[in-house]
Amino acid sequence: MLVVIGILIALSINNWNQDRINSNKQHDYLIGLKTDLEKQIAHFSDSDKFYNMLIGQCESILEDFSSFGKLSEIDSINKKLSFLMYTRDYPEITTTFNELNSTGQLNLIKNKSLRSQTIEYYQNSEQHSSNVNANTKTVFANQIFPALTSTVVLCPENFGFGNNKIHLEDNLKTVFDNNLNNPIKEFDIVNAVSLRIIVGETNKTHVGISKDEAELLLKNINAELELY
Repeated sequence: MLVVIGILIALSINNWNQDRINSNKQHDYLIGLKTDLEKQIAHFSDSDKFYNMLIGQCESILEDFSSFGKLSEIDSINKKLSFLMYTRDYPEITTTFNELNSTGQLNLIKNKSLRSQTIEYYQNSEQHSSNVNANTKTVFANQIFPALTSTVVLCPENFGFGNNKIHLEDNLKTVFDNNLNNPIKEFDIVNAVSLRIIVGETNKTHVGISKDEAELLLKNINAELELY
């Protein structure tokens, strides 16, 4: 009888030690997920601001075009079109989740609802990422970018480089104006600007949905961490 009791006590101690180890691991992973989400949410906010600026710039160009009837009449049109060449990838910060998933330790998150929410968030986020990056690699790269680069004077200062002493825009003004006054070129540019709005709005929607889901997941992770 004493031997049996001793074995049961030993098993109980081992189980208690393992539960404590798993609890500490869960805490560390939850902290990791929290940190990743906070960084990702900050990037989502930056992306949202970028898309708002981009869409606003595009709408301004189209409004001025409607008013003046010519792209060449729009003030600082080269600089405005240059801004449309900027892009942003979907911010993927998945270090902790990837480790949990690849090592088969997702079950360390004991709260089943939180575990399911975490898995669903990263699955949804992966899909949103795929959609955003596909828009950039296919629609932007194949349709918008070529129309812009064949018309815009690529002044380094418009992209934050150079010393503002290289006046490419002035030297190539005649060619640039001729490009904009070419009905075919003008048609291509106006379509590219319109398409930039569509892509920007679409990507902004994907980022916005992910941001809302990330904030909800972060809220629930914080609530779970408060139990420690």
